[in-house]
Amino acid sequence: MQTICPENLKDLADRWTVLINQINRHEPNHYPDELCMYVAMLARRAERLICPDPIEQRDVFNAVHDMVERGKLKPALDKLHDVIDQCLENGRH
Repeated sequence: MQTICPENLKDLADRWTVLINQINRHEPNHYPDELCMYVAMLARRAERLICPDPIEQRDVFNAVHDMVERGKLKPALDKLHDVIDQCLENGRH
C-alpha cells in the first residue's frame, strides 16, 4: 500500500464524521442529491489516497461505489469507515 500523508487520512476521517452526522439527520434512503454527491466524492478521494491493495480492499471500494449509486449512503460510509480506521490503526495516521 502506498504511503499516505498523515493530514490527508485524518482529513478523510473528519469528513466521514461530518457526512455520517448529515446522513443521520435524514430519513434512511431519502437523501438529498447533494449529500449523495459528497459521499461519492469522499469515496473517490479515499480510494485515491489509500491506493487499495487489489486483493484486500478493491472489493470494498467497489461495494462502496455501488452502494452510493443505489442511494445506500449509511452502509457505504460504514464500509468506508472500516477502511479508514484500518489505515489509521496500521500507523498510517
